[in-house]
Amino acid sequence: MVVQEQHMLVNNYFHLRSSAYDLLRRFFLEEPNRQLLRSLQGGYIGSFPFKQENALIQEGVTDISIFLAQHDLDEVFDSLHWDYTKMFIGPYELPAPLWESAYLNEERLLFQKETLIVRQAYLKYCFLPAQFGKEADDHLGYELDFLYQLNELTMTKIEEEEFPTEMIIDQIRFIEEHLLKWVPILKEKIVQHAQFDFYKGMVKILQGFLEIDKVCLEELVTIKN
Repeated sequence: MVVQEQHMLVNNYFHLRSSAYDLLRRFFLEEPNRQLLRSLQGGYIGSFPFKQENALIQEGVTDISIFLAQHDLDEVFDSLHWDYTKMFIGPYELPAPLWESAYLNEERLLFQKETLIVRQAYLKYCFLPAQFGKEADDHLGYELDFLYQLNELTMTKIEEEEFPTEMIIDQIRFIEEHLLKWVPILKEKIVQHAQFDFYKGMVKILQGFLEIDKVCLEELVTIKN
């Protein structure tokens, strides 16, 4: 019975990760769309995982919940769309670029060694970004999509009654050696430059979830080994 309960808890956690990373990757990979925004009004953002255990997640959930309560999405949609565009796409100088190398490369150039290191992590699992060769591999949306895809593979292994220790350790390392090295800097830039609290809240949730996910994965590996 204890083994069955542990298996259920582990399975539930990876399903939880799937929904969390799916949401986060979508909001940072491309401009907001009305359907995705309306999905948040259904209550999911208010029940985002670990909001009681992590102050940043709690702050982010509050920011987004207040934004959704105070604004009509149809009326504010174009302005929110511009908020994403001006911070992350251009045409002007970007106040909060979404590429790892923009923060970890001394010259802030794309397609440098930082991008290649991320690509090597992807290729171990035959992962290629949708815009491979056109968009730098170390874009935040792609890095989150990579974690989402690895999580799907992890769940498949667990359903086959195999605990993929190496795959989980690779996810821990990717979070630690990549995302957590630059997402906190990105968070400060978004908090400073975003017009609305929506993206301020989303990046707070992102950083908080990465922090707590890393700890949870480390505990799982310790328990299983």
